[in-house]
Amino acid sequence: MKLYFQKNDLISAIQVVGRAVASKTTISIMECILIDATKGQIVLIGNKSEFGIESICKGEIAEPGKVALEAKLFQEIIKRLPQNEGTKLCIETEDNGNCIIRCEKSVFKIMGRNADEFPSLPIVEKQEAVVVSQFSLRNMINQTIFSTANGENNKKMAGEYFEIKDNLFSVTSLDGHRISIRKTCLKDSYSEQSAIVPKEVLADLSKIMSGGLDDMVEMYFSKQYLLFHYEDTTVITQLVEGEYFHVKQMLSTDYEIKIIVNRKQLLEDIDRARIMARDNDKQPLILKIAEDNLSLKIISDLGRMDAEIPVKQEGKDLLIGFNPNFLIDALQNIDEEEVSLYFTIPRSPVFIRDKEESYIYMILPVNFNADQVE
Repeated sequence: MKLYFQKNDLISAIQVVGRAVASKTTISIMECILIDATKGQIVLIGNKSEFGIESICKGEIAEPGKVALEAKLFQEIIKRLPQNEGTKLCIETEDNGNCIIRCEKSVFKIMGRNADEFPSLPIVEKQEAVVVSQFSLRNMINQTIFSTANGENNKKMAGEYFEIKDNLFSVTSLDGHRISIRKTCLKDSYSEQSAIVPKEVLADLSKIMSGGLDDMVEMYFSKQYLLFHYEDTTVITQLVEGEYFHVKQMLSTDYEIKIIVNRKQLLEDIDRARIMARDNDKQPLILKIAEDNLSLKIISDLGRMDAEIPVKQEGKDLLIGFNPNFLIDALQNIDEEEVSLYFTIPRSPVFIRDKEESYIYMILPVNFNADQVE
């Protein structure tokens, strides 16, 4: 095998597939990146078994072939090679398994691994492509992934629920204390599809997708896998088994109290209040709604913080407590100037949603003591 690359092209491909390289594994070949130039194009592959990425890299094939290289070492070498305009680097394999990497007067010789030992990515039949913009998918992931759980006790909570119904695409997450939902309308209608996707995969996907509203990503659903394809990159992930939670039963459109408040002002005041809770993540933020006014109060061993914000109020007065971090997570992922908060009783959750329900954030309240209201 003998290949030529521009350094930037190779670095970009390595950074993409490197997210699917296992860091801790008893199977050493899984710590490698596969370079496959046997089918007329140069393909780099990373494979964690439950999650794999394949990316086509620009380059010149002087002699076809394939080799697996230890990912960390390979990336460090390529990063440090000279980068002058018009300079190409060469990757060449020898019959004894060695791999030679040359660029100008720099030469590295490292041991390559047998490419045939590298596990193949699963095959997913591309029967129906659900098409969504990279910009929309990336935003929907980032605006919901914060309310997934760590997965130690419940793998379903460590995933996000993707659902396609006609032309409506929704992403849902929950962690036992809150629910986050984002919806968008697709250009076309599709058959009903759903899947629970591991959050680690979605976190990586949102980072490597850099396209805008006009750059599309195709999603292919199967029973065990979900495949994402965009530009020269394919991401395949195993799905979390089982049925997702009946989230619709946890949601309600009924309310007794509604307030409309300036999002930025509320976010800034909660962020200031959080200073008083830095040594105690469970320190509640007390909200008091009365006479078109929202009072915020937090009392801790560090001191106290009080703030007031004018609001448009519907319904009776209310005193309720929340984890300030949960409120911030929701509010900083909304773009509107004003937001609507819906309440029923002090022990019921708050719903933050727009009229179209393109986003819904549900947050459970927390208990507080009488001395925290003084």
